[in-house]
Amino acid sequence: MDDTVKSIARSAAIRSLQDAVRKARVEEAYQLHDIADRRDSEIARLELLKAELEAVFAEIPDNDDRFTLMLVPSRPARLWIDLFTYCAIDETSGAYLFIRNSESGRRTLYGTNSVSEMADRITLYLAREIVRQERLEAALLEPLTREEKSPAVPRPARLGMTVVVSAFIIGLLTGAAALFAAAWLATP
Repeated sequence: MDDTVKSIARSAAIRSLQDAVRKARVEEAYQLHDIADRRDSEIARLELLKAELEAVFAEIPDNDDRFTLMLVPSRPARLWIDLFTYCAIDETSGAYLFIRNSESGRRTLYGTNSVSEMADRITLYLAREIVRQERLEAALLEPLTREEKSPAVPRPARLGMTVVVSAFIIGLLTGAAALFAAAWLATP
């Protein structure tokens, strides 16, 4: 019995906080190294996608400033396509994710492991956005062209300045009369 107490006391004496801190620091260094490797890998994969898309972005008209191809090495790293959409790497599967932010939250539009598939999907997204913008601009210009082609229709007369001033004076006089009546009724 005495021997077991001595062996327990000896193992407790061997245990040291300095050794435990040293082991914890080594473990943390390995974890940080793994995290840094994963982050570098994400950035490198997004740079590959960016290189695939640079020719497509070069074809965007100069007057269209909605789209920008920008790699931001944040956590997680993001390859921005426009103000609302970006590509990122999924932490669990390592797949490329095409994500859109909106008022209702984030939506993953597409996910794949292939760089070329993701580049094709982003190219299709850009084309659809350009067509949508052209359609909106055409809808805005259509009433103007219809108005120019229609025969001259007299515009309804706007209220003149005299009507506005007279309405103001009538309102002022009505308010003064109401105050006078309230004061007359309040005094005994």
